Amino acid sequence: MWLIHGTFSKPETWTPEFREYIGGFYYEEVDTHRWSGDNTDSARKEGAKTLATEILKWREENPDEPIRLVGHSHGGNVAIMVANLLGEKDIKVETLVTIATPVRGYQLKQEVGQHLHVYNERDGVQVNGGSIWLLGKAHRTFDGAANVKVEVDKKYNGIESHSVMHSNIDVWKQYIQKLLADFYVKP
Repeated sequence: MWLIHGTFSKPETWTPEFREYIGGFYYEEVDTHRWSGDNTDSARKEGAKTLATEILKWREENPDEPIRLVGHSHGGNVAIMVANLLGEKDIKVETLVTIATPVRGYQLKQEVGQHLHVYNERDGVQVNGGSIWLLGKAHRTFDGAANVKVEVDKKYNGIESHSVMHSNIDVWKQYIQKLLADFYVKP
């Protein structure tokens, strides 16, 4: 499993507790991907290309292991691009989870086993962040994904609510785990 940080962030945004939780949930190793985090289309494309290349090398030694991508904010769009790049090589991503990802021009063009998109209605960054003149107006949900609406405490403003979900084990247990458990968790 690869965790992909968002814009203006670093891999360390995924807490050690969360990495341990999600790795234990799947009984798999968890890696974090470092990309520039710049808020540009070219930075996201470069981040996706680098991670897709890394996964292709990993796949050579692990041909039967599932590929899981979890991306926060524009890291979710990087994950979508990775899934598309891998799909062009006939490699399918089993699990794709996008969290608080600005939904604009980045769309899945390849089939994945399961795409969950986690969002909340208080997230001002998801809708307003980034360069809308490049990719159009952002939305909260993806067509074709299982869109999971999380109820966020009103104490979080539009910026805080953007980041409150991604490394939050309680949110994962309450909203996400039950949707993943029946599909791809090893016994």
